[in-house]
Amino acid sequence: MKIKESLVSCSAALGRGLLYGYMYIMFRPKLCYESRKAKEEIKNGGVVLVGNHVGHNDGQMFYMLFRNSVLIIAKDWADKKILRWITSGGKFIPVDRFGTDITWIRGATEHLKQGNNIIIFPEGHTSKTGVMDEFKPGFAMLAAMSGAKVVPVYNDGEYHKLFGRRLKLYVGEPVELTKEGKGLNAEYLAAEGARFRSIIEGMH
Repeated sequence: MKIKESLVSCSAALGRGLLYGYMYIMFRPKLCYESRKAKEEIKNGGVVLVGNHVGHNDGQMFYMLFRNSVLIIAKDWADKKILRWITSGGKFIPVDRFGTDITWIRGATEHLKQGNNIIIFPEGHTSKTGVMDEFKPGFAMLAAMSGAKVVPVYNDGEYHKLFGRRLKLYVGEPVELTKEGKGLNAEYLAAEGARFRSIIEGMH
């Protein structure tokens, strides 16, 4: 059984490698950091990366570009056969985006302690209008409970294959949550969600 699981993980890793090679060639992605300090802090790990969600390529693009990271993925997508294979052996945490289960935060906190970054798309789904929806509070709860800083990332959403403007992700400075949040009340978490949504919107 372990040999079979190992073979599946190896084939999935090879599949991810081929997929990422394709994405590099097709979309020519570029990370644009606000400062060298931000780049170093993210490289050192232990931060929560939050970004706008413009298309189904976002998750794999962020996971590919931010190497020492764990991707929070919707469970209903993770359960799809092809994605179960692609994610096998990788660093992914499935979350029920339609429920109230927050047990994923424990696993994410452990990864942060180990020096991994966590990637979350707080909208919970791709935008159909090009305008960001409200941010769900899970990322703020994770940051408050773990003490991690939050890094805003703006995805310009230009997934042009080969031709046209290349895909760029604009990466801001790691930001601490405001100090009022020790009680983790709903109003505070909603306010932090709105604050980071505004930060990312301002990076456009």
